[in-house]
Amino acid sequence: MRTNAYIDGFNLYHSILSFNDQRLKWLNLRSLCENFLRDNDELNEVYFFSAYLTHIQDKFTRHLSYVKALQSVGVTPIMGKFKKKFPHCKNCNTDYQTYEEKQSDINIAITLLRDAFLDKFDKAFLITADTDLVSTIKMIKELFPKKRIILLIPPKRRKYASELIQTANANFEIKKTDLLNSLLPDTIYLKDEAIKIPDEYL
Repeated sequence: MRTNAYIDGFNLYHSILSFNDQRLKWLNLRSLCENFLRDNDELNEVYFFSAYLTHIQDKFTRHLSYVKALQSVGVTPIMGKFKKKFPHCKNCNTDYQTYEEKQSDINIAITLLRDAFLDKFDKAFLITADTDLVSTIKMIKELFPKKRIILLIPPKRRKYASELIQTANANFEIKKTDLLNSLLPDTIYLKDEAIKIPDEYL
């Protein structure tokens, strides 16, 4: 079956942090999805939804390297952005500046729906535990009942994904062994440059 993958980058990233193993951040997302293919499946498009932390230079630099590494193995990034927010602190009665990641949920939703309408997949892997995407899954199942939405639950996030689990056609939880078996090489050699794993991940 023609299979595409749609990956909620920050949802997966924050679940990986629970293992306290920096090396797991250097993850080959195409390889990870291949772990869940069946014999008659063919993995085509793999989409990575995230946003650059341009306000934190060292994280921004590492993220750029990672996205370039993902592109080298056939993963397509679709980037949102971080927006400044000024919430009010009730304790100190002042506003403070913070940042909120925007657009990833809607980007996942519209890309899934676009590909369903254009008949780009028979099966879709959705990697997230974000229940905001429940309505998107329901819409695809209603309009395209032959297409299957397979939920790949980020590690240790099953308790947050109950509504997604009920809505998807099937679900599997990503284990640490799946991550360990799907790491990028420390150095990726391209035609004009070499991409190296950040020192912080070693």
